[in-house]
Amino acid sequence: MNDVSFTNIRSLLVAVAKALNLINPALENHHERTAYFSYFIGRQLGLETEELHTIVYAALLHDIGSIILEERVSVEQIESNAREYARIGADMIRDLPDFEEIAAVIEYCQTDWETLAEAAARLDCLQGARCSAVIHLGDFVSTCLNPDRRVLSQVPRICSLVEQHRGTEFMPEAVDALLQLKDIEMIWLDAAHNPDFLLVFTGDFHRISLQKAAELTRLMSRIIDYRSAFTAMHSAGVAATARELAKLSGMSEDDCLKMEIAGNLHDVGKLVVPRAILEKNGKLDDEEFSIIREHPYFTRLILMDMDGFEDIANWAGFHHEKLNGKGYPFHFGREYLDLGSRIMAVADIFSAITEDRPYRKGMPREKVMEILRENAQREAIDTELVELLIAHYDEVDAARAAQSREAGRRYYDSMAARE
Repeated sequence: MNDVSFTNIRSLLVAVAKALNLINPALENHHERTAYFSYFIGRQLGLETEELHTIVYAALLHDIGSIILEERVSVEQIESNAREYARIGADMIRDLPDFEEIAAVIEYCQTDWETLAEAAARLDCLQGARCSAVIHLGDFVSTCLNPDRRVLSQVPRICSLVEQHRGTEFMPEAVDALLQLKDIEMIWLDAAHNPDFLLVFTGDFHRISLQKAAELTRLMSRIIDYRSAFTAMHSAGVAATARELAKLSGMSEDDCLKMEIAGNLHDVGKLVVPRAILEKNGKLDDEEFSIIREHPYFTRLILMDMDGFEDIANWAGFHHEKLNGKGYPFHFGREYLDLGSRIMAVADIFSAITEDRPYRKGMPREKVMEILRENAQREAIDTELVELLIAHYDEVDAARAAQSREAGRRYYDSMAARE
């Protein structure tokens, strides 16, 4: 029952970093490398374990605010507006449980040391400033490192650049710590080619319950949905619908929570889809639809390596499969699709046609019922689940609408704050 060690925070945040890579391949492993360098700099400084954990978490998320970008850009272009993206990223996660400190570290992790040190002294928050400063340096080193060139030959140049800004851009003690690491070849080689090896050093810390995991996966749903007003409420609506259907179907409380998580994350693979396609108000051409058909595959790919997410990965990744085998991308039929997978398919359609979009209002009840039953008759989705939803239409739709409104309010408040 709601195992207190269902998964760990680091596993979730590594998945967030991998999701960010889908949005912008130029960021491939950048967040993992930043976390890697930041961890070793912090460890060389002799920081306490909790500070090191905060550094790893914040480093994995430090560029999360860049999801607002219209186009894919280079890491260098992101760095040119890094302070603004840091502020946006901090605002995105500040209301998550136990993430206030991480949000504060992210907010200032792109601030030069002279400014940060003065503010820290005035506000008496040296510990948070120190974490931000370590990530600022780790981020710079990661940006400078070119993994396509011989790594060790780049170390003297990078260290020279860092030394030039000692005490101005970078915290002096952090610079000293990096210089003490410059002759340890393993660190530089791992950072370039195997930054996930960080997990060996950090261990399996901060185990969390299934309930806490459900709360934290809302962070990932924000990454998915904040890219476009066209999808700003979708994941929240699917999660609420899936949980209600799971409960009505007699699933255990733990499985209902897993269904909610699957709903939050079912479209994480859609980060690979360009915004122009997401926001196209009209029929997709063949090339555009071929890109859309990729997204459930990437959803499952990201989730299947997460600790404790085996069922969730399948339920989320199979949401476009059909009982008649004509779905995508796996083309599994009814014999492969369990109750959770079937619920996700119904929840996705229901939420998509009932929620408001910028170009249309949600469909009325009669039309929604008609579409659901037509899909069931074509053996695309489960007839029993459709009739179960219709029999409890008001309560399911109320749950969906409440969560969708909350997600929409958060999204539009965030948009207004940026103007």
